Amino acid sequence: MEKIYINGKLAGADKAKISIFDRSFLYGDAAFETMRGYAGVVFRLDEHLARLIDSLKILKVKHAYTKYYLKKAVYKVLNTNKLKSAYLRLVVTRGEGRFGIGYKDTFKPNLIIVARNFEGYPGWMSSKGINAKIIGITNEYSILSKMKTANYLNYILARFDAQSAGSDEAILTNTKGYITEGATSNIFIVKNNALITPSLKSGILPGITRGVIIEIAKRLKMVVKEKLVTRHELHNADELFLTNSLAEVLPAVKVDSKRIGTGTVGPITKLLRTSYQKEVIREVLK
Repeated sequence: MEKIYINGKLAGADKAKISIFDRSFLYGDAAFETMRGYAGVVFRLDEHLARLIDSLKILKVKHAYTKYYLKKAVYKVLNTNKLKSAYLRLVVTRGEGRFGIGYKDTFKPNLIIVARNFEGYPGWMSSKGINAKIIGITNEYSILSKMKTANYLNYILARFDAQSAGSDEAILTNTKGYITEGATSNIFIVKNNALITPSLKSGILPGITRGVIIEIAKRLKMVVKEKLVTRHELHNADELFLTNSLAEVLPAVKVDSKRIGTGTVGPITKLLRTSYQKEVIREVLK
């Protein structure tokens, strides 16, 4: 039976529980990170933990977790479950409290880590590419747009609506109509061999995989532009791909039933996907 990490202890999935009065359940008052393990090593773990700690600071969650402590906890659950290729989710909640949104209580945060076997997305997604639909709006002025919190309903509903319309992923815009991100991904377009991605001021999550792709593209001497991206630019891209820690680089060949470029996975997308996987191997095996 898989073991779940809760506040320093490991428990079977059937006994891993927190109170229904925890504020993550009552109000979505929590932050989380999703990570991927390769050959027993979590890729870019330090960056994920740094982003989590930054998020907890912004959310004013008082805790004593250091990056070192969290790293040990992550590997404890990974090794206990004897996982090599893994999906990991680390959640920190504000803790249990009374009803109401006030902060008068002294909260004791809960730390939960789940690790499960994960071999990657279905092969057809990377070989043929997915379909996406522009649907849903993010608020670029909200501080929550920069963090991964348990307040995920906006993205859940966007994904539901996109899938109901026959698409695999939802692409959201901000209040001014500029493209922001996918329901669980950052967005890159290729135009005239330049790599373009919505800027942070668009109101997006600063994705860890997004950052790696930008690093790699610059190393390959590609032109990289972080800017406000319009629907017209997205629809008329030569190539389009999405990134996140689990999918890595995921090509999209159609948006709003409109073919992107040739309607097939493009050469730069293939190059960056391969380059990302080489980067993983290089860092995991170092």
